Amino acid sequence: MVVSSPDGATAMLRLDLLRNYKMNYLPGDVLAGLLIFMVTIPAALAYSQMAGLNVINGLYGSLLALAIYGLFGTSRQLIIGSEATVAILVATSLATFAAGADPARYLALVMMQAIMVGIIQVVGGLARVGFVSDFIPKSVVIGFLNGMALIIILSQVSGISGIDLKQEDFFLRLWELGAKIHTYHPLTLYMGLACLLGLVLLRFIPKLPEAVFVMVLAAGAVIWWDLGSLGIKTVGAVPAGLPWPALPKVSFEDILNMLPFSVGLALVSYVDTAITARAFATKGRYRIAPNQELIALGLANVGAGLCQGFALGGSQSRTVVNDQYGGRTQFAGFFAAILLALFLLYSTDLLKQLPIVALSAIIVVAGFKLFSLREVITAWRTRPASAYFSLATTAAVLIAGLMIGILVAVVFAIILVLHRLARPHETITRPPVVPGLMIYRFGAPIYFFNAAYFARRVRELIDSARPQVTFFLINAEAIADMDVNASEMLDELHNDLKSRGIVLGICNAKGHFRTVFKSTRFHTRAGFNLYPSIGEVLNELKKEKSKEDREPEDES
Repeated sequence: MVVSSPDGATAMLRLDLLRNYKMNYLPGDVLAGLLIFMVTIPAALAYSQMAGLNVINGLYGSLLALAIYGLFGTSRQLIIGSEATVAILVATSLATFAAGADPARYLALVMMQAIMVGIIQVVGGLARVGFVSDFIPKSVVIGFLNGMALIIILSQVSGISGIDLKQEDFFLRLWELGAKIHTYHPLTLYMGLACLLGLVLLRFIPKLPEAVFVMVLAAGAVIWWDLGSLGIKTVGAVPAGLPWPALPKVSFEDILNMLPFSVGLALVSYVDTAITARAFATKGRYRIAPNQELIALGLANVGAGLCQGFALGGSQSRTVVNDQYGGRTQFAGFFAAILLALFLLYSTDLLKQLPIVALSAIIVVAGFKLFSLREVITAWRTRPASAYFSLATTAAVLIAGLMIGILVAVVFAIILVLHRLARPHETITRPPVVPGLMIYRFGAPIYFFNAAYFARRVRELIDSARPQVTFFLINAEAIADMDVNASEMLDELHNDLKSRGIVLGICNAKGHFRTVFKSTRFHTRAGFNLYPSIGEVLNELKKEKSKEDREPEDES
C-alpha cells in the first residue's frame, strides 16, 4: 500500500492498484492496452531513428518503462515511452561530443544518458522539487515546443524526399535544402507524400490508429511491388528476443560531459510529462502527486537505459489512445508491455520490409502536432508580453539549438515570473463617502525587486489625486509576504507621508506579510494604522467625519 505525504513524495510501489481494482475496469484496460501496444510500435521505431539508434532500441526502452510507470505513477491514463520531444534532444545533446562514434559507443552513451536522466529525476522527486513544472509558464513551453517542432519537421525532409542533407543547424539545413531541392528521389518523395496524406486523412476516422494503418499499408506496398529494389530504404532485419539489463560501459569523463545535457533533458522530459498528466487528471477529476510522478518517470528512464533504450517522456498520443479506448487504470500499460514483450520474442520479422519513409512521415506529423500557432495568438490577445516570450523562445531554439533553447526557456520563464511580480495588477479606489481616502490594492508580495516601484506608485497616485489625499490605505489582501527591503521602504514611505500630513494605513494583512509587519512594530507608530478590513476603516473615518461635523454646532 502507498503511504504518501500531502505532496505525494514517496517511492513506494502502487500495490493499492491491485487491492482497489474493479473487474468492470478490465475490458477497457485490455482494449486500451491492445491499442497502446499497436501505436507504440510505429512511434518507438520512428523516434528511435530520430535519436540516431537502431529502430529496435525504441521498443526495448518502451518495454520496461510501460511496466515501471504502472508500478509507481499516479496518473491513470499517462503512458511513458519514446517521444519526439525527448528523442530529438537525445540526438542533439550527444551530437556535440559523440560525432563519428561507432554504433556500439553511441548506444552506450545513449543508455548512460537515460540512466543519468532517470537518477536526476528520482533525486528531484525525493527532494520534492516536483513543483518546478508550475514555474514554467505555458507560453514559454509553447515557444520551446514550436521551435522543436520546426526542427523535427526539417530533420525528416531527407527521409521523406531522399535528399541527402548534411547540415545540423536549422537555418543552414534550410539553406542546404534549397540548394539540393532538385536531387530528390522521385519514388521516395511520392511514397512519403502518400504516407503523409494517409496520416492526415485517417485522423478523421474516429478511434483509428492511423500510424499503425499507414505503417501496414506502406510495408505491404514494399512487399507487393518490390519497392526495395527501386531505391526505397527499409528497416531490414530486426533481432528477436528481449533486452538483457546491463550497465553501459562509458568513462567518467563521458558522464561529466553528459551531465549538463542530462539535467536539461530531465527538466524538459518532466515538464512535458507533468503537463500531460495534469491535463488528463483534470479531465478525469482526480489528483496526481507531482513528486511521485517525477520519481516514477525517473525510474522508467533508468529502466529504459539499462535495457538499451534512450531517455523517455510522457506520450501525448498514446495517453490520448488510452483515454479514448476506455483505459481506467495503470493496468492498461501493463497489458501493452506484455503484448510488446510477445512481439519482441516472436514477431520482429514483420518489421523487415517496413519503409523508412513511413517512419519519417510519422515523425513529421508528430512535429506538426507539436506546433501551435493558435496558442501564441491567444497569448497575444490575452497578454502580449507572454507572446513576446513565446516567440523569443522559439527564435532561441532555432538559432542556438535545442539545448541552449532549454536554458533560454528557463531564463525567460524566470524573467516572465519576475516581470509579473515586479509590475503586478493594481486597483485604486476612492470611496465618495470619504473624499480624502484612497485605497490601493497591490497584487503581489513586496520584495527587493518591486519595493521601489511600489513606493513610487504610491507617491505618484497621491501627487496626482484630486481631491487631495489625507488617508492612504494599502489593501494588503494580495501581499502575501515582504522582505527586509520592503520593510525599510514602508518605513521611508511612512515618514514621507507623515511629514506631508497624510495618514498611512494597512488593512487585510495576512500570513507572512502580517508577521513581518508586526515584527517591525510599525503599527505602534503615530500616523500608521493597521485595520482588519476595509469596512473597519470606512466605519472609523465616517465616525470621525460625523464628529467633526457636530463640533461646530456644539460650539455655537
